[in-house]
Amino acid sequence: MRDDMFLRQSIVRGRTATHDDVIEGMAAWVTVLFDLDNLQHDRLRALDLAAMLPDDAVDRLVRAVSTSRNGCILAVPHIGSIELFAAHLRDRGLNLGFVYTIGSRPTPVERWIYRGRSATRATPIAFGRRSTGAEIAKILGNNGVVLMVVDVYPSDRFRGIHVKTFGDEFNYPPGPARYARSGTLVLPGFASRRQASGFSMNILDPIDYPGSPSVRIAACDFTQRLAAHIGGFVAEQPAAYWLWHPIPNDPFLAAAKRRWPHLLPSSIATLADDEAVALAVDAAHATYVAAGVA
Repeated sequence: MRDDMFLRQSIVRGRTATHDDVIEGMAAWVTVLFDLDNLQHDRLRALDLAAMLPDDAVDRLVRAVSTSRNGCILAVPHIGSIELFAAHLRDRGLNLGFVYTIGSRPTPVERWIYRGRSATRATPIAFGRRSTGAEIAKILGNNGVVLMVVDVYPSDRFRGIHVKTFGDEFNYPPGPARYARSGTLVLPGFASRRQASGFSMNILDPIDYPGSPSVRIAACDFTQRLAAHIGGFVAEQPAAYWLWHPIPNDPFLAAAKRRWPHLLPSSIATLADDEAVALAVDAAHATYVAAGVA
């Protein structure tokens, strides 16, 4: 986990990550775990945290839902309190589903995370199943919103769409472009990292699907513009980027092998041992507990 976080923090920050950078990324992931725990055990307490969601952002999404031919996709990166974001939108009356990744034989931890995500009261949709497309289509067909985390494409079976971001080529999921072509509006959004004082959320205007005679070129152009927004969110808040688990065809690992091979052997040499990392995360946990938000 530490090495994965080091590699990703280095790439999104555009420099070799320090020990403190890695700790910040891991602490961001820890706050996500706190949120999941709070959502499933005390949802009201979880949502009582100060959350800034501009009225015009909500209006933008509601307007998009009302004008779209086939629902909306809210595309977000792995930053911030995504589950709290989903819970707040659900409580505002939106018909909301979210796509998530889980193993075919879920571990106890994966099942616990699933219960926390389900406590958002949005409809969970497992990625990579035979039923995935039908479940997404059902929500979109009912004028709903599907939240998708799009900064990586966790598939080793299908090819995604290559985009340029963080100075290299990354693999994005083809779903947003495919749905956009059929009339679904795709809006980039993000939530900030949760602090003791609260967190913020935002939703941008829908991305226009280009009128191109080539489906492939149109999909690539659309996805590249989506990636520019998503990469911009991450670049503005690198400490909040918490993707840590191994994924098939990891684009961060591929980018490091191509352009920053020095990051690979240095991940062990430049960081403190796991015990120091664990102590630092424990300290972050204590801070949130003391603040009454963990």
